[in-house]
Amino acid sequence: MSTPYNDNVFSEIETRPWSDVQELQEDLLIEQVNYLAENSDFYQERFNEWGIDPDSIETVEDFRQIPFTVKDDERENQTTSTRDQPLGAHQAADRDEINRVMSSSGTTGEPTFFGLTDSDLDAWIEMCARSVYAAGVRPDDVFVHAIGRTMVPGGLPYIQGIERTGATAVPAGDGSTERILKTTEKLDADGLFGTASYHQYLIDRAPETVGKEVEEMALDKLIGGGEPGMANPEIRQQLHEEYGAERAAEVMGIGDVAAALSGECEEEDGMHLVCQEYVYVELIDPETEEHIEMEPGAEGELVYTPLNREATPLLRFRSGDYARITGANECSCGRTSPKIQVIGRADDMLIYKAQNVYPAGIREVLADVEGASSRMKIILPEEDKVHFTDPIPVEVVREENTDRTDEEISEEFASLVRERLKVRVAPSMVSREDVDLSVYKTDLIRVENDN
Repeated sequence: MSTPYNDNVFSEIETRPWSDVQELQEDLLIEQVNYLAENSDFYQERFNEWGIDPDSIETVEDFRQIPFTVKDDERENQTTSTRDQPLGAHQAADRDEINRVMSSSGTTGEPTFFGLTDSDLDAWIEMCARSVYAAGVRPDDVFVHAIGRTMVPGGLPYIQGIERTGATAVPAGDGSTERILKTTEKLDADGLFGTASYHQYLIDRAPETVGKEVEEMALDKLIGGGEPGMANPEIRQQLHEEYGAERAAEVMGIGDVAAALSGECEEEDGMHLVCQEYVYVELIDPETEEHIEMEPGAEGELVYTPLNREATPLLRFRSGDYARITGANECSCGRTSPKIQVIGRADDMLIYKAQNVYPAGIREVLADVEGASSRMKIILPEEDKVHFTDPIPVEVVREENTDRTDEEISEEFASLVRERLKVRVAPSMVSREDVDLSVYKTDLIRVENDN
């Protein structure tokens, strides 16, 4: 347990002028490059291939000349592991120095494994504590953790992060939904940590499981991570209303780098970066790979470089997460870091004629359509179909109590998407059962006739 810095902020560094943080990060970046040059077989080889002398990296501008690392590099690296380097050639710490190994969920391909030394693990837990504290966890809370895969970054590190704030963590995720709900009810829990999809899923399951609507339970703080969705206005409003929750906040991380990198404060308008001295974050154009300044309104792909990472560090790791900057430097909570909102996966991008569009962006428009629920699926005629010249098919579920006709909902939805995204969609209204919510992560895309 650590003592929070103040009522709003967990660690003092979160309140420092962002320019000071950037200066610190520049120094740490240079140290990290030197560490890799000495300890990482993977990056020693890469520096030679790239023709880069690590000693020449003296500024952030120099650093941005280093090529990116991508997920396939990491997967390939781990296909040639040895006993001394079970995590592959980019393992930069000795086997006996590794405290823990975590795994990706494998939702976007073959799982990869991440090693943590004692120092790495402490950094992860600290970032998790900062993120959940931003999202509303307080020392006197009882918080149920409902993500069952303890080996994934959203599992055990967040449990430890909740504990570090002084709150009581209840690691109930390995149980069934029935057990999670009954545990939450029995302990009169204040908050629930899960995915946005799971919070929605429990709205339907609670009455049949514990004989109560979720609003009759004590839960008044909901934290969602692991997928875009919590920031969707309609989903957030639904959770506030159905649970009667004071907070419905989002956290985010990426296992290759850190379980937690950002957390949303009470403003609920984007997640503050909470990785000041631990991870350097960049924003790039996913197509041109050009640097983009983190200014409000800017959009691009997030790129991460862990700082002071010992076990399995990465340089300029392309996350595949496409994000929007919603604020910078000043916030009523006292944090000074940029605020981000993940729009979707860069590899989920669809192209209508010459216009790029993300599934989560289409769902964001749907939130403003009266009579439509937040449940939708984009239908692909075949798995690798990303280019469209005809309107993109979208299945939409209507709200149960709306008086609007299917035609009225479809027409408004198609019109708003065309107006805001410069893309045409072909909505079809379907029943609630046709668009299921996952208990873990909900995919916004379905391949036609793929069962």
